Amino acid sequence: MVIHFIFSFVAACILALVAYLQSEASWWKGPLASIALSASGVGIIALIPEGALKNSILPPVVFLFGAAWYCAGLVGVGALAALILRRFVPKGRIVKLVLAAAGV
Repeated sequence: MVIHFIFSFVAACILALVAYLQSEASWWKGPLASIALSASGVGIIALIPEGALKNSILPPVVFLFGAAWYCAGLVGVGALAALILRRFVPKGRIVKLVLAAAGV
């Protein structure tokens, strides 16, 4: 239960940090970072030799792939939330709203 709380708290902090950085940045920087993380996840899987994947049931590289895609999703959601909120809310309140929406 504690691990679940820590994992959700870290995810909410990543969302808030991305929203804070996106509120001050150009509109394209957050989505571009999300696309770059997605591409790195695909690159991790594409660059692994097939023989290395046959010898084990679940190689550790799969966890790297999953983490890259999970972080890409978090960055994308945080950037989109900031892009939407910065039209309606002052920049100082964006982080508070994203943290409240994330459940922290």
